[in-house]
Amino acid sequence: MAGVAVLKTKGTDKGKSTVWIGFMDIVPVIGAVKESVEFVLALYEGNSEEIKEKEKALDDIVMQLTQSGYKAAAAAADTTKCYNVKEVSKGKITKHVNKASKNQNLTSAEKGARMRKLDEIRRGVEEKLSKIGRLMPGELTEQLTRARKGEHVFNNNILKFHSNVVHDFIVKSKIHLLRGYESKEQTLKELGKHTLSPQTEADIQTNMVVDFEPHEFYVNANAILYGCFSKVLREAFVKVLCEPFVKVLHFPDPSKETNKQWVTFIIECMNYYEIYVDEFAKEKWINKKQKQKMRFLEVRGEVAHMYRTGRGLTWCAEIICEVEPLFDGRQFMVARS
Repeated sequence: MAGVAVLKTKGTDKGKSTVWIGFMDIVPVIGAVKESVEFVLALYEGNSEEIKEKEKALDDIVMQLTQSGYKAAAAAADTTKCYNVKEVSKGKITKHVNKASKNQNLTSAEKGARMRKLDEIRRGVEEKLSKIGRLMPGELTEQLTRARKGEHVFNNNILKFHSNVVHDFIVKSKIHLLRGYESKEQTLKELGKHTLSPQTEADIQTNMVVDFEPHEFYVNANAILYGCFSKVLREAFVKVLCEPFVKVLHFPDPSKETNKQWVTFIIECMNYYEIYVDEFAKEKWINKKQKQKMRFLEVRGEVAHMYRTGRGLTWCAEIICEVEPLFDGRQFMVARS
């Protein structure tokens, strides 16, 4: 069985019963450290951003190895973005690879049909990314392994997106260093929460999830699409939030209206193209059932409303209004350690 040894630390395999496996097309990449497998996949796909991130992660791990010994696979940091790297028992490596490689037995016609479908999906992803001025970050390939917890119809990261925006704003504007921040901390935390109902949250997290059989054709295009769009929107939101304080923070003076228009445009694209939806998982979950279709439309409506209204530009104004008093000249005093 062909594999790639990506990182092995002498004398560190004692007591370790699992490895991480990913695939370069049908070639398995096997390693004791998750980030090392992801690094090889990033190199294979030419994903420069991921390569830098994984290099940093590996440097950190090597430092930990020299200081505190081996970092087991089960304890490895979960930094995967677009790669389906799975933890597998050593005794089941062959079974897992054979299971993931079943489509090698497809007929020439079936393989050709899948390649044409993959090319169609790739063109669709590239077209959508072009709307926000982004290129495909690496190669889009068929997913040969299956996620242990299944594939989500709606990207699970929806639930923490706005919390991450608030966090980025706090760090960039250094609000956490201002006198009086403690009195605003809980309010900002609440403003960072999503506006979805508890049932919708549960559906996105747990209920609207499907499992694909090894022989089924599946492409995780949503990981790329949502990853790129959410990154761009997150940065755009932070620019809008920082606008009122650019002079105090000594940032370049941006065009306020342009930034707001950019946020609106990104959100419109996300809602129009359902960027937060995995099309493969959606079709499998609905499965031509009217009740499932109606529930999907309800959840999609809630998510679209959250991005457009509940957590849109009005939301930005609420956050700005909340923190503005902290930038009063009498209170703008950086905490000293």
